[in-house]
Amino acid sequence: MAEQEVEQIHQLPDSEEEEEEDQQPQRVSEKPAEEETVKPAKQDPEEETEEPAVEEVEKPVAVETVKPAEQDPEEEPEEEEPEEPAVEEVEKPMMEEEEEEEAVKPAVEVEEAVKLAVEEVEKPAVEVEEEAVVKPVVEEVLKPAVEEVEKPVVEEVEKPVVEVEKPVVEEVEKPAVEEVEKLVEQKAGKLVELQPSVEKPAEPPAEQQQPVVCENLGAAAAEPKQEEAAAPSPAPGSLSFPFLEEESTKMALRASRTLYILLGLPGAGKSHLAAVIRDRYQDSCAVVSADDHGVKPERYGASADAHKALDEAVASCCASGRVAVVVDDTNHTNERLAQLGELAEEHRYFALFLEPRTPWRRDLDQLPGKTRRGLDKGQIQGLRASLEAACYPLYFGWFLRHSFRDELEGLAKDLLKTLDSLEAFKKHLSDFTAEGEGAVNLEEYFQHEGPVHCTTKFCDYGNADGAKEYAESQVVQQRLGSVTELQLQALFVTPRTLGARVALTPEQLQLWPTDGDGGVGSALPPGSRAHITLGCAQGVEPVQTGLDLLQILQLQQQGQEGVHVEDLELGPLSYYGNGIWVLSLREPRVGPALFSCFHGRKKPEDLRKKKPKCTLL
Repeated sequence: MAEQEVEQIHQLPDSEEEEEEDQQPQRVSEKPAEEETVKPAKQDPEEETEEPAVEEVEKPVAVETVKPAEQDPEEEPEEEEPEEPAVEEVEKPMMEEEEEEEAVKPAVEVEEAVKLAVEEVEKPAVEVEEEAVVKPVVEEVLKPAVEEVEKPVVEEVEKPVVEVEKPVVEEVEKPAVEEVEKLVEQKAGKLVELQPSVEKPAEPPAEQQQPVVCENLGAAAAEPKQEEAAAPSPAPGSLSFPFLEEESTKMALRASRTLYILLGLPGAGKSHLAAVIRDRYQDSCAVVSADDHGVKPERYGASADAHKALDEAVASCCASGRVAVVVDDTNHTNERLAQLGELAEEHRYFALFLEPRTPWRRDLDQLPGKTRRGLDKGQIQGLRASLEAACYPLYFGWFLRHSFRDELEGLAKDLLKTLDSLEAFKKHLSDFTAEGEGAVNLEEYFQHEGPVHCTTKFCDYGNADGAKEYAESQVVQQRLGSVTELQLQALFVTPRTLGARVALTPEQLQLWPTDGDGGVGSALPPGSRAHITLGCAQGVEPVQTGLDLLQILQLQQQGQEGVHVEDLELGPLSYYGNGIWVLSLREPRVGPALFSCFHGRKKPEDLRKKKPKCTLL
């Protein structure tokens, strides 16, 4: 069979001999599978259409010399898929020629390679099969063909050739036709020059390698972040915070400024939580670590200077206007928590107090092995006792964004100025003044300190009834750190307080405690006591604001609508007697608020006993 092939090659014209250079390696690789793939018989002109795949790659070489096995007369020629426009542009000079010999272009440069190929063909078929040159050729060009050996070899050869050279065909529009011919010539010479000892196949073109290399580099570049986020591996549910998962909350916090105050025992996972928050905000976040400032929680009394340096760093970050500032420290005392809360209020930041939710956060057996400080079980146990006493806040509630707070305080001031100018208010001035006083400045009469908020549960640092159960409830843990929209329906003024009534949604009512409406008006719907304190008279506690609101609602429930005084720009103003004035907002005011908690400084016990009692008319 090999002799017939040699005879056929010598009978070809010079142009066809040049073409054999590229086709010869293919016949060598085909012989082990099927020796009858190359026939000396002439080709019918109709069969030229059966080999567009080979022509796509080797257009300067006559592909008609490589013929598939003879088909039965009854078999119909295979239908070829329409060629892509780029391939038609390459084959256009060949397709325009009607005669077979005109389709082959001379390639004098590969003449020497053809002679070498003829020598390889003259070898016995058995020797050709055993030569190692077949293996790299099959692996490089006929890889898909080996996987489907049951199909005709010629069909399988054409398929991988098209697949291998597809990137080249797709790039035909860029290089000239001569560049494609050069690529084919180089490949033909490379196949002929392969020796039996060569085991490594030729590398694929750079066009095929480059996407893989880029992809690997991209994965490698992402590995450091993945390793950083995964070390230590987060426990299931330990990162289930609204500010990390809820899009509405994340968007609201990006438009605000938040001080994330982390608290917890060494090894509880504070540093990992800080890193996750930093990754969420990237350059808009700053993490201030106690470790970087020499704070030693096990030697709290000796860390005063370190805490001072830490607080100065936090204040500097807040002054720079960072969207998020994270304080990574144990913060296991009420004094530290209160101090950081005051710092947040001073710089008009939300204050969000967070303890990691890892299962081992208070496990004395596991924490020594997880902390990098090298603390033993006894040292951590001393810190845990302090933390458990400090973790319960003074109260939970929704804290208004400072821009919304400014808007609400502006409305309250306008209302007080309006009351000062009304003759109807002057008639009842005695409700706000002591006997003998003839005037009052309402803006000075009411004072307010601390963040503007709507209280949900007053905990008294865990001492109030149901405080610990509320703080540890599932709904509170799930919603801590979430942002919601509070709706304000009315402003009210009494001789004791200045406040705003809040209408709660069903979702917000889930955070409202069962005893949240205790006191006067307990028969009112849940959430009726929801309010925001905007000011108190001297000696009056903020808790009185909620009691005043319950009294107003009770009067309305009894059918007392109050005396209509005047229609203001914001809505109708009414007087309910005993110094109670109510402005019903024509259009409710809505603004964002963060569900968090407040850790105030504990007052001396003797001062707490002298607090004035709340009064109710």
